[in-house]
Amino acid sequence: MIRKSSLEFQNKKMQEVNHYNFVVKNMADFEKMIPFILHFAAGVYGKDGKQLELPLEEQFILAKRTGWSDDKDDPGGATMIDVTLSTYTHYRISKGLKKTAKKDLLNISFEEWKEILKTMYWDKWQGDYIESQGIANLLVDWIWASGYMVIKKAQKIIGVKNDGVVGPETISAINGADSGELYKSVFAAREEHYRQCRAAWKYLNGWMRRLNAIQPDGTFRIYGKIIGTKKSDSLSQTSQSG
Repeated sequence: MIRKSSLEFQNKKMQEVNHYNFVVKNMADFEKMIPFILHFAAGVYGKDGKQLELPLEEQFILAKRTGWSDDKDDPGGATMIDVTLSTYTHYRISKGLKKTAKKDLLNISFEEWKEILKTMYWDKWQGDYIESQGIANLLVDWIWASGYMVIKKAQKIIGVKNDGVVGPETISAINGADSGELYKSVFAAREEHYRQCRAAWKYLNGWMRRLNAIQPDGTFRIYGKIIGTKKSDSLSQTSQSG
C-alpha cells in the first residue's frame, strides 16, 4: 500500500511536470466514466439511452435499484455497483469506520461511491494527468474491474518499469505514445487477461461487451449508441523557460 506522504509526493511531482513542461488544455475527466460504469454495473440505460443523459446522481439512484450482486462465482463477492465489500471496507477504515457489513454496502451513497472511484482507482492511474480520455477510460476501468495488479501488466505494455506505481515516467510515456496504437495494445492485453480468468466460462461475454464499449476517442458505444462527447486527445505543449 502506498503511504499518504508518498501519494502527496507523486502528486507534487506531477504538478511540477505540468508546470514546467506543458500548458494543459484538455485532460481526461473521471466523471465521463460514470454513465458507462452505471450501465454495465446496473443496467442503467432507458429508452434510447436517455437515462444516461440524466444528472449523475439521478443515474446513481437508478443504478442502486439493480446494482447489487452476491454471486458465488464472482471472485469479488458482495458488490454494489462494482464496489466490492472488501473495497468499501478499506474505504470506511480510511474514514475511521472499522465495522462494515453488507447492509452498509447496500446503503452506499453517491458521494462515497464517487470518492472511491476517484481516489482509489482514477488517482491510482494519475488520470488527471492523462491527455487521452479513451486511454484513461481503458486503463482505469481495467483496475476498477480487475484490481491493482494489472497496473504492472499495463506498464510493461507502455514500456516503463512495471513496479505498479504510476508516476511522471509512466504518465510521460502514456502521453508520448501514439494513442491509437497504445489503445490497441492495452485492449488486446485486457482481452487476454479476461480469457485467462477462472470465471471466464460464465462472464467472458459480459466482460468483452464492456471492453468493446470503450472507444479510443473517449466515448462509449452501448447498443450502437454513442454515449458521451468526444474529447480531443491532443495536448498543447509549450516549452517553458526558467
